[in-house]
Amino acid sequence: MASSSNPVILASGTNSGLTVNIHPLAILNISDVWNRAQFTSSGSESPKLVGALLGTESNREVAIVNSFELTFTPTGGDVEMSEGGAEKGAYTLDTEFLQTREAQFNDVFPSLKIVGWYSIGSEPTPDDIFLHKQFISSTSESPIFLLFNPHPAPEAQNLPLNIYESAEVAVTGGAEAVEGGDIKFVELGYGIETGEAERIAVDGVVKGGTAEEDSAVGHLTTQRNAIKMLLDRIEILQKYISGVVNKSAKPDHAIIRQISSLVSTLPTMDAAEFQNELMTEYSDVQLSSYLSSLTNQLNALSEYGEKHSLVYGSKEDDYSGGGAGMGLRSGRGMNLGFGGFDLGGGGRRRNR
Repeated sequence: MASSSNPVILASGTNSGLTVNIHPLAILNISDVWNRAQFTSSGSESPKLVGALLGTESNREVAIVNSFELTFTPTGGDVEMSEGGAEKGAYTLDTEFLQTREAQFNDVFPSLKIVGWYSIGSEPTPDDIFLHKQFISSTSESPIFLLFNPHPAPEAQNLPLNIYESAEVAVTGGAEAVEGGDIKFVELGYGIETGEAERIAVDGVVKGGTAEEDSAVGHLTTQRNAIKMLLDRIEILQKYISGVVNKSAKPDHAIIRQISSLVSTLPTMDAAEFQNELMTEYSDVQLSSYLSSLTNQLNALSEYGEKHSLVYGSKEDDYSGGGAGMGLRSGRGMNLGFGGFDLGGGGRRRNR
């Protein structure tokens, strides 16, 4: 629950009575986006993540079925409101990408449309208000806003997300209020709606993998940690050597000799010889594959010839009307089978 002192949330506000149901697929997609961002981002701060919510809307009921990630451009500034009403935000939504992805999803799922958007954080911010206004101008007049909290309280029992709708409020300017000058978020309640396929998928996620899969994951994790540690040590040595070359670090001849000894133990290879060996191995593998395919085709052709001989094996039969390329008697006296093969078992046969 967001704090009531948050300036972008309407305190003790009455919502419009909109009913929102969320499917597990949308929640899993949002969680996956955040997890991938943690492993791929290099900074200490979590990156801003924004996406669109796909679903259906009927009367006053909204079902969030799926979601996809969106791109935006950081402007490097804070949200500001000028006297003329123009706003500047820290993020500008890529509306062209949004429309392209929406059209692609409509081709596959024509019943789904964009019903809102999501972001990740603990509480709504003024940047979220600015992005919400961009969604209003790009998609619909009343999109909902889902905020996913990746760091919930340990004692929390509910799902780590909140859903908001926007409400237009009056902005006090001096002695009088100006209508339509600003919007704030009003929190909505939500429910969870699942289908049979989603229940099976969630059950599989909860159970996890088998003991063999867990062992493989643990082994790969150990290797990854070892490689990462090796990379860190190599980067330290590289920085030290660069410092010695640039005369920003004091040279230690003992360390330099150890580095030289380590480098000399690495295997050396000639690039041309390695490339030739690689191409030889590649050619051998391709040739083996081609021979295997050719053998299978010849085997299939041989089986077809045997079956054809069993059905049309009479020596006195004339196959002139038996179909194109199958069992034709040539003018030279050859009993030709499929593709010109002699299926009569006698090679060239003379007419007497």
